[in-house]
Amino acid sequence: MKLFSKRFLKKLAFSGIATLVLLIIAEIILSLLEVVPSNYYVNTPNSSFTWEINKDEIIGIQQDSEVSFDGLGARSISDYENASHKMIVLGGSTAACFALTQEKAWPALTEKKLGNQYWVGNFGRPGNNSNHHVLQLAQLLEKPALKDTKTVLVMQGVNDLVAYLISKDRYLHLPELHLKKFAFQHVPDDHLPWYKQLTLYKLAGRAKANIAFYFNHKDHLTKTVLDIRALKKQSKIIEELPDLTAGLARYEENIKTMIQLAKSKNIRLVFVTQATMWKPNLEPQYEELMITSGFENNEAFYSTTALYGGMELFNQRLKTVCAQQNVPCIDLQLPKTTESFYDDFHFNESGAELTSEQIAGKLKRLFM
Repeated sequence: MKLFSKRFLKKLAFSGIATLVLLIIAEIILSLLEVVPSNYYVNTPNSSFTWEINKDEIIGIQQDSEVSFDGLGARSISDYENASHKMIVLGGSTAACFALTQEKAWPALTEKKLGNQYWVGNFGRPGNNSNHHVLQLAQLLEKPALKDTKTVLVMQGVNDLVAYLISKDRYLHLPELHLKKFAFQHVPDDHLPWYKQLTLYKLAGRAKANIAFYFNHKDHLTKTVLDIRALKKQSKIIEELPDLTAGLARYEENIKTMIQLAKSKNIRLVFVTQATMWKPNLEPQYEELMITSGFENNEAFYSTTALYGGMELFNQRLKTVCAQQNVPCIDLQLPKTTESFYDDFHFNESGAELTSEQIAGKLKRLFM
């Protein structure tokens, strides 16, 4: 029995040492190959996923969405290396357009309308607001492949309004490190403990995230939305927004920061106001589609009329600052129906087409 135990322990020790050596070798090889980015990337370069669309519940989208990112972490439909005019798009989910397959998102449609010499790199990231766009703009323009960028297009506003309504304190005072983690899929890791800097640790974390995403994302545009709509019918509806003064001041500050950064790089910056389906006395068939809250955990909902008023204030602040700073601002005007949106403010296929027509038309006049 003792002899058996010794042999077993020796085998166990040998297996452990062999496994450790293999892990060290794998870590060295993976680190040299840079399998996991260690720089600033809004999305994981050269990655992709498919978003399954329930066409019976999502009005105006006729196919599943294929989403892919190029070597810069941008949603794009052409090669940035061959473009004579590089354009960066920043924004939240209304820029990312993950519900729309690659070539039907409005940034891709805009590129097609502008012509072959243009590359439009869509760095939109769901949930991001102007706090995140300031950080993204600064880092993206430092990338060697983007230093010759000529135009930056920013669609923003709705996530600033909603983020402020959900938590005034987080919108105004969230530390930069926390903002970076939400603005970028990948950030430099030199601030992390040594074991979290290991490539194998990062790959394990990515695998866990991918598994969670696979099981959760399929229901996001159907089950989650339906649950929120059902909850809204039972919840308190708030008819007046809180004082937005501090939120608007931060929004203006972020706009001016981006303007100064673009000017320092001699880059044309163009803003786009946020179009939504919100309006006073919204027709009942469209009111049924609204899902935006304004409180954590969907404990209560602001009325569509209240949200419309808040969005008007944020859009007007953007237009005012742009006018003062002599910066172009495209005031996006879309039908407040399912011709444009499948919910509060996310574009469907026809909405993306209408958006690209307005934006491309205004850009062509700017570029003349």
